[in-house]
Amino acid sequence: MTDQPLTPFWPSAKTLGARFVGMDEATKTMEMAFDPPEGFANMRGHVQGGLLAGFMDEAMGAAVYLGTGGRLQLTLDINLSLLAPVALAPVTVKARPVKSGRRITFVEAELFDHEGQLCARATGTAMATEWPGQKDTGKGEQADG
Repeated sequence: MTDQPLTPFWPSAKTLGARFVGMDEATKTMEMAFDPPEGFANMRGHVQGGLLAGFMDEAMGAAVYLGTGGRLQLTLDINLSLLAPVALAPVTVKARPVKSGRRITFVEAELFDHEGQLCARATGTAMATEWPGQKDTGKGEQADG
């Protein structure tokens, strides 16, 4: 994986304690680390399962961004399998696009706890969108709008 100098700056990434770890250019695999906030704990003291989907959605979105040449994405669905409890400690997520079309990308992700144990897997479907202020002409071109 190559180093990514980018620091996530958008509000959801900040809330999730996100940071880029690296990416594999060949497979478009994005690795991100997250620091679960204390408020993410469930009654057992582990990260609440639904909130793990947020970590995975952020990483899958970054993978779509890479896989589509820098287009934003809109998540259409996520299928999450929880495999083990996740402590309130740093986690890493590796996400990659599985198949990309003109508008739709299928992605997958794996979440690992601070000890490197696989704790969750997710698949998702995302739609590539344009940056605000631009619209898709339907011909693979961008037009101001």
